[in-house]
Amino acid sequence: MFTGIVEETGVIKKKILNLDGMELTIHANKVLEDLKVNDSISCSGICLTVTELFDKNFVVQLVEETIDRTTAKFWDIDTRVNLERSLLPTTRLGGHFVQGHVDTITEIKNIKKNEESAVWDFTLTSDIKNYIVEKGSISLDGISLTIAKKFEDHFSVALIPHTLDITTWKEKKIGDLINVEADMMAKYLENFIGNKNAI
Repeated sequence: MFTGIVEETGVIKKKILNLDGMELTIHANKVLEDLKVNDSISCSGICLTVTELFDKNFVVQLVEETIDRTTAKFWDIDTRVNLERSLLPTTRLGGHFVQGHVDTITEIKNIKKNEESAVWDFTLTSDIKNYIVEKGSISLDGISLTIAKKFEDHFSVALIPHTLDITTWKEKKIGDLINVEADMMAKYLENFIGNKNAI
C-alpha cells in the first residue's frame, strides 16, 4: 500500500527480457535508505517487489500481465520513474490509499501552464469513467492527485510546482501515456451497490 506521495525519481540502468517478462535495475538514492529484498516499491504507480539490492540500485521483475496493462512496455534504459516505498504504520497519509495496481493507461491531451503550476488534461476512458469525480482522488504514474474537473471525454488535474519539480512530469509532454489507478474506495462502492441492485 502507498500514499501516492513520490519520494524521488529513479533511472532504469539495465533491462533484461526473460521468460517471465523483464527484469529492471533501477538507480535510486533516498528509497534505498531502508529498502530490503521482498519489499514492495511503487515505480510510476506500479507495485513491484524488490528482488535484489545493491549500493545504489535495486532490481525488480515485471511479469507479462503487468507489462501489457501499463506503460512499462515502453520503458527502456535511461527511462525515469517515480519511486515511493510502501507505507509504514507511522507514515503520514498525505495523499490517499494507492495499491499500485494499474487499471488502465491514459493520454495527456493538453497542458495549460501558469507561471509555475499547470493544469493537465487526460483522456477519460470508459473503463474508469465511473470512478472519476470532481475533487475525488486519482493516482497518475504513482502520484496522488485531486481531480479538478470532469468532462465528457477528458478530466483535468492541477499540479503545483513542487510536484512538477520532484517527479518525472517535468519531462512529460502532450501525447505521452500515463498509468492510472482509480480510487479503490470508488471501485468498492460501485461493486457493493452493483451487487445490491442485482439482488
